[in-house]
Amino acid sequence: MKVEEAPVVAAAPAQPPVATMFQLIVGTCVSQVISVFARLGVADVLADGPRPVAEIARRVGAHASALYRVLRALGDVGVVAERDDRWFALTPLGEMLRSDVPGSLRGWATLYGMPFHRHAWTDLYETVRTGESAFDRVYGIPFFNYLAEHPEDAAVFDTAMASMTTGEAVSIIGAYDFSRFGTIVNVGGGRGGLLAAILSANPCLQGVLFDLPAVVTGADDELSRVGVIDRCRVVGGDFFDSVPEGGDVYLLGNVIHSWDDDQAVKILRTCRAAIADTACLLLAEVMLPEGGQPSPGKLADVGMLVMITGGRQRTEAEFRVLLDRAGFRLARILPSSGRISLVEAVPCSLS
Repeated sequence: MKVEEAPVVAAAPAQPPVATMFQLIVGTCVSQVISVFARLGVADVLADGPRPVAEIARRVGAHASALYRVLRALGDVGVVAERDDRWFALTPLGEMLRSDVPGSLRGWATLYGMPFHRHAWTDLYETVRTGESAFDRVYGIPFFNYLAEHPEDAAVFDTAMASMTTGEAVSIIGAYDFSRFGTIVNVGGGRGGLLAAILSANPCLQGVLFDLPAVVTGADDELSRVGVIDRCRVVGGDFFDSVPEGGDVYLLGNVIHSWDDDQAVKILRTCRAAIADTACLLLAEVMLPEGGQPSPGKLADVGMLVMITGGRQRTEAEFRVLLDRAGFRLARILPSSGRISLVEAVPCSLS
């Protein structure tokens, strides 16, 4: 496999504000062409080396001339490198859109260009005016209800979330010592990707995967693929009602950000009812800074505003308030190598 290196050029002089602003404005167009590239699977076709656009188009089922214009544009942002006679090669940046590389962003890139996702973002103007979820207004139903009724879009979303979980699992495992526990309960753990990675890295750990019955269907396949099915119990249920007892650590990965404060507290109180006084709670979430420093969580928070009624990213102070209301005390916050922070809390008396 030959990966095309990006050309080495001298540092460009600072551009005028109008040029910078123009680049920001057309960023949505860049996102869309990247999504098309990912959705077609072009990076997989180029994995073994450069190909002519006619061959690429044939293999991905695209119109050759239209695909050439897209690839030519992606060459300018470093995703591919254009050679003579309309041949294209994958760059190290474009490698991240292959299906088979660790930390692949193909699923995430595909999601951001899907019509059901983009249409909601086009209504951000009304969301900012009214405070109401754009998705709810555009489609007439909440986001997760929509996914339940549209399995093809739900499959795209699930693939994107699974790819993100794979990347986040590495940073979570590197930031937190799970080996001191006997049993981990992964609340809202989806199909088990994160839990499987944690169990794989901690051979003495037992696991419980908990999510809605329809969600955990098929989780055995993922747990078996990683070789941890013999150390994991899969339980279906609703975390607003109850969660399994008996864990030493309860992990909720990117769960709380999908709910408003009252619903988040209800989920945490359900965990508090199941957790022993000697156990701990671990939230894996994007943490917003208290001040004005840059953070990827800020744009992610706008995404929650668009897609999910009540959903939001939170600051340390806001997490502290939620935990206190639910009967926990925030013990510490651990940054990871990625964008996720780990909020560790311990049980205290419910008021």
